[in-house]
Amino acid sequence: MLCVVCSSPVNPDRWELGYDYCMSPDCAHQLRERASKYRLILVPKQGFTYVEADSTHLQIGKSSGR
Repeated sequence: MLCVVCSSPVNPDRWELGYDYCMSPDCAHQLRERASKYRLILVPKQGFTYVEADSTHLQIGKSSGR
């Protein structure tokens, strides 16, 4: 039960809830940086998905059905 970011021990209660990272300030900062590189978009008839922030899918401006 080690943190995927910093390899420190994760609280067993957090691990049981499905979290594989600890809540240390360093880990939180690294996770925020990693999350800022992605955007959540709605794909028609499929639901939501994550794409990279500089992806061409975000720059086209049209849905895939047009």
